[in-house]
Parts: sequence; C-alpha cells; structure tokens
Amino acid sequence: MKQMTLDKLLRTIDFPGVSSQLPVLDLTNDSRLVKPGAVFVAVPGYKVDGHRYIPAAVKAGAIAVVAQRHTPGISVPQFIVNNTRQAQAKLAAEFYGNPSRKLKLAGITGTNGKTTSTFMLEAIFQAAGLHTGLIGTLYNKVKDIILPTANTTPDSILCQRLLRDMADAGVTHASMEVSSHAMVMYRVDFTKFSVGAITNFSPDHLDLHQSMAEYRAAKKRFFDMLPADGFAVVNLDDPSCQGIAGDTGARRLSYSLANPIADIFLADYQPRDSGGVVTIKVNTLDIPVQPGQITFTLRLPGRHNLANALLAATAALALGIDAAAISAGLGKYQGIFRRFEVIYNDKYKVIDDAAHNPSNMDAVFRAIMAENPPGVSVVYAIRGSRGVHINQAIASTLANWAKKIKPQHLIITNCTDTASPLDTVLPQEEEVFRSELAGLDADVHFKDTLRQAVSLAVESMDPGETLLLLGAHPMDEVACLFSELAGVKTTTRPRPPRFGSH
Repeated sequence: MKQMTLDKLLRTIDFPGVSSQLPVLDLTNDSRLVKPGAVFVAVPGYKVDGHRYIPAAVKAGAIAVVAQRHTPGISVPQFIVNNTRQAQAKLAAEFYGNPSRKLKLAGITGTNGKTTSTFMLEAIFQAAGLHTGLIGTLYNKVKDIILPTANTTPDSILCQRLLRDMADAGVTHASMEVSSHAMVMYRVDFTKFSVGAITNFSPDHLDLHQSMAEYRAAKKRFFDMLPADGFAVVNLDDPSCQGIAGDTGARRLSYSLANPIADIFLADYQPRDSGGVVTIKVNTLDIPVQPGQITFTLRLPGRHNLANALLAATAALALGIDAAAISAGLGKYQGIFRRFEVIYNDKYKVIDDAAHNPSNMDAVFRAIMAENPPGVSVVYAIRGSRGVHINQAIASTLANWAKKIKPQHLIITNCTDTASPLDTVLPQEEEVFRSELAGLDADVHFKDTLRQAVSLAVESMDPGETLLLLGAHPMDEVACLFSELAGVKTTTRPRPPRFGSH
C-alpha cells in the first residue's frame, strides 16, 4: 500500500487546499490507540463524545483532527465536517487503499439468518478451493486467522483494515454480515460489494430505529449503494425484501422456496433426520455459470435453513462458483454456534438457539413442530435494555406458540447472573412478559437467574422430550451451564471470541 500524505487523505473529504505532505501513519477514532503520525476522528457516540478526547489524541501524537466542531487551544490542524461518521468512512477507504475493489465481496443483510448465510457461503468458497475472509457476528476471519469481533459489522476504520488485511493475505472471496446498525452508522460506505443479499425482514432493533419505516430505510440503503455491475440477491417469498431492493441499480436475482418463477427455487426436498436432500433449479441466464439444477444434503432442519442455503447458493452462482462446489460446500456445512444447535441428544434432546426476535422464534418453533416431539419445555431469556415494543412483540409471539405446542414448562429469566450491563432487563420489559403470558393455560415460571431457570428445566425433563434454550448474548454460556447442572457432556461448539454486541 502506498504511503498516505495528509493532503491526499483530506482531499477525500473535500479539503483540497491542504498543502501538508506529512505522512499519515494511522487513522483512528480511539484516543487510546493514537500513535505519532495518526489522524484522529472525533465521533460523537451514543454514550461518549469523541470530541472530549481530542486533547488526549493530540498529546499522544495526532497530526490532525477531523471533528464536527472546533476545539480551542489545539496545536494541530482541525478539519470540521458535518458528520464525522460519514467522513470517517471516506477516510478509511482511502487510507487503506480501497481494498474491497480487490475482492469478490458478498454482503448479507436481513433480520434473521445473516450469520448462518455468511458461514454457508464461506463453506462454498472453501469447497471451491478459494482463499476466504469473513466478517460477522461470531468472529472475523482473514484467511486462516480468526479474530474477535465487537460488532456484527465493525466500524468503518476496522472494516477497511480487515479488508486490506484480506487483500494483502491473498484472500479473493469474502462474506460479510451487514447490519442495520452498520447502515445508519456508515460502517460500509465506500465499500464495493460484488453481491448484496437479503434474508428476510421483520421487527427488530427498535431500540435503535424509532420505527419500522426507519429500520426498512436502513436495509434499503444497502441495496441503493450496490454497483451496477454487482448483483442484488432477493428473497422472493418475503414481499418486504422485494420492496427494499426495488430501486437497486444492481442486477437482481431472486430465490424462493415455493415460487417456480424465481431465478433459483427449491425444486425438491426429501426430509431426513435433522435435515434432508435438497434440489434447487436455476432458471436464469444472468449468471456466469449455467447449471440446470444442484442437489445437496442439508444437515440442518427447518425451512429457515433451506432459505439460508438458497441465498448462499444464489450468491455463489452470482460470483461464478460452479455447481459442484456449491453442492460440496452446503453438503459439508454442519452449522454454527447457537443456531438451532443440538447440544445434547440422549435421554432427551436439548437445542440451543440465539432466538431474540419474533421471526427467529417463529423459525425455531416451526422446526420443532416438524419434529413432533412428545413434549417440549422452553427457557427464554428476556432481551434486556432493548425496549418495551420489541419485548412485547417477542412475548406475544411466545404466547401464541405456547398455545400451539403446549409446553410442559415455560421458564422466563432475566439472566441477572450472566447479563452484561448492556443487557440488564428493565422492570417494564419483564412486565410485558408477565402480562402477555398471564392468560396461558401453561406452567409458566419467572426466574431471576439463568442458573435457576436451567436447573428447573433439567429437574422436570422426561425421556424423549425436547428442551429449547432460547435467547441472545446472556445465554451464550448456557450449554456449559446445562452440562454442569445435568451432569452430562454436551456437543456444543466453542463460543467464538467476542467483545460486544450489535
């Protein structure tokens, strides 16, 4: 990568008159990471305003500051912009040499299924013998190096650095989760995606977005930024997805589980134990490879996983991956941490899933109903500090499913023993669960701690039944807790390195 000078970097954000030839050695928005020769970007965060740390950044050696307001008494140039998050995205892409242009990059957005779909696509890439990268909820990966993650989609500086590392390491194909947070915070602006795909769209993240219209606009913005020579992969079974991608300038490809007019659709499915044999038909000529159909064994149950597999196959076809690699990659894929993960299956079955919104829960319960177990018990962790609206929607969904499956026990927990301060359940959030579940003809319990909830479930399980452990980050260690309380070994995958949420 060529050395960056201050004048060249600042021209990116419309400061053409800067004459400084000082070399820029780093770009950061964290004053604790500033080293001599860095440019510091002051970002006003939700809890901490980066402008407070401008003096510390200058003291540590920053040669310039990009900010939204002037700070008196600073000895280095200050460049004032309207929005430092937007400016940061431009600066990061320029500083790291626009690395996405060197890659075949697939971005996957949607309410649910992003993580599974990116890992399915990664499996296809590896089956094709490609050097791969991955950015997402569980971890980031540069070729063979696994890196911890703090966000589903990293901020624009880290995102561009990861893409630069991939390009330098010889990575050719990468998959990335693109969250709605990423879009409203400009995390992937000035990133070139060869493919953009959407899984589905339903209520979520209403703590960040003030309405479903805002949430939808965040998803739509991703498709509006796709290049004309890229592909937009759209779920034809979800009308919202079609609207979100409707104005994209990219070439559209649709996939469907039921509609034979889709470019790629589910032609046949033969169920097997925990999965089945899948045949998909390719109708379009607007892709680099032209197989008539692709058959593979999917080792995961549930229609949601069928949809994820079709998305991954469609994205792979758009990138020119052949049918043999798609079949081999999806056939070898065995699932990931806390995505309908069977962690114990002996005296009874235990399934661990990070379900945390209504459509997540719909997918899990549909898959359970298809298995028709003799009895079901549920432990669910309330989504703390995410607001009343999303929790009421979750509680209502849980109540509706409880009426259908008639659980032996329905155990709700605040996870006071495992929740971080960011996940603390507020009294009003617990109250909506108590209110929505009050009229059920079911054995409903509320427990403060996850340990209490799992202990109660373990004590009451009968042979052949199924226990569902459902909830987001406070339950990430629930498999270990279940193993301890039940006195059995589990088959859970190791928890990936992770530092945060969103």
